[in-house]
Amino acid sequence: MNDAVRKNRECCEGKVWISEEEWKRSGDLFGLPDFCFSRINEPLTDAISYSDVLVHLANSMNLEEYLEIGVSVLKNFYQVACNTKCNLIAFDINQKNPCVDIPRPFKYIQGNVLIEDDWKPLKDLNKKHNLIFSDALHSNEGLQAEFDNYILDHLADKWVIVWDDAWSAPVQHIKQNFIPELMKRYGDVYMRLATVQEWVRGKTHPIFIVSNCKFNLGD
Repeated sequence: MNDAVRKNRECCEGKVWISEEEWKRSGDLFGLPDFCFSRINEPLTDAISYSDVLVHLANSMNLEEYLEIGVSVLKNFYQVACNTKCNLIAFDINQKNPCVDIPRPFKYIQGNVLIEDDWKPLKDLNKKHNLIFSDALHSNEGLQAEFDNYILDHLADKWVIVWDDAWSAPVQHIKQNFIPELMKRYGDVYMRLATVQEWVRGKTHPIFIVSNCKFNLGD
């Protein structure tokens, strides 16, 4: 995990993730509330972040197909692009943030997770993912729409799903509604709830990691 932390901090050094003009132009402020916008460009501490976890999992488990649902200003997506060899797909309700250049080719699909037809361009790519980061709507309705409209039918043989903002209500929903379906289709699953640094310096929140393979976070 230390290698992921080091590489992620290095690639983010001096980055400006979003301008005030572009932030305000977005219909929903890229999901970035005022207090986060004022701090989004501050460097993170060396405490483990969710981006570090994703980079570590991708590299330690040789995961090749990455999907991020809810990329916002691309701060996390950029780190995964810089420090893994994954093929990259982004799905978000907003147009792509023009302030960030992703350093290699990727697919960007604009859509609303709650609208079934908006998933069609992603389905048309005919991909099976082995690393999915869910960071769009954190309501039970939003999570269920992602799962039903796309996730369940588009997992590779080996896969990891990471849900952000994994407070008690969404985790309970995932355990009650998604885990039985995943076990029915893929067999045993492994789960871990972890508290990590988020996208602004020193702020923490939980993530929920679910996989059909054993995984190690290096602790």
